Amino acid sequence: MIENSFVIFPGIRHSDERHIWESGVTDWTDRPASSLEQWVAEPDLNAGRAALKNRDARHFANSLLGSDRWRLYQEFIDDSAFLDIETTGLSPGDSVVTMVGVLDRTGFTAYIRGKNLAELPGAISKNKLIVTFNGASFDLPFLKSEFRTTGQDDLFDHAAHLDLRYAMRKAGYTGGLKRIEQMLGVGRETALSKLSGRDAITLWRMADEGEKGAMETLIRYNAEDVASLPALASIAYDELSANLPITLPPAQKRHWVDTDTLPFDAELVNYITRGR
Repeated sequence: MIENSFVIFPGIRHSDERHIWESGVTDWTDRPASSLEQWVAEPDLNAGRAALKNRDARHFANSLLGSDRWRLYQEFIDDSAFLDIETTGLSPGDSVVTMVGVLDRTGFTAYIRGKNLAELPGAISKNKLIVTFNGASFDLPFLKSEFRTTGQDDLFDHAAHLDLRYAMRKAGYTGGLKRIEQMLGVGRETALSKLSGRDAITLWRMADEGEKGAMETLIRYNAEDVASLPALASIAYDELSANLPITLPPAQKRHWVDTDTLPFDAELVNYITRGR
């Protein structure tokens, strides 16, 4: 979709892009500069082509609105990291990150406070696209605050960020992650479906106090949310691209992770959610 996008170039609005498409010009990668000069300046075109060749997702993200960054997904799907955090509260000023779940083509990894959280910047440095749900307002600010003390608050500066909250809203789906998952039938219905972010705080405290099974249950809870993100990204891509006056292939699917392999304590979940 990036090679079909013209709004990435200076001065081109969505209405201009639609006009370009309807004129029969649907991509900018393989056409001679002379055939595009009425819309795109040659230096900008060359910069775009160089960025595509160098797999520089950040170059394109800087020119896209948050609700348009779904266009990056298929081009950078194999270099994507899906990310979700758990914290002790809602504000970086008085709370801390307890764990971060990251899913990429190598599998799912939990980065846990007091254990291996410091490894996160290095682990995601190879990824070109970071995919979250509500990450622009929550996950990324928390993590930048977390790593500011070690001088690593630039841990996302190398990559583009796709916040699915904005893409899903543009596709007509509003609400939190759990609500959208239920609307679309994404994810598995397990005992952990009743848990919330507040329960994740409880699980962290229980784990800190030595409660058996609490940490593995927290990890599984996080992993199930992370595992939903690729499906939501594909849905957003397919539905939003279908609204365009050009024909694009459907989103490629990847088998990212099987959360059933991660253990959790069902009795502990029942204890936390009793009465619901």
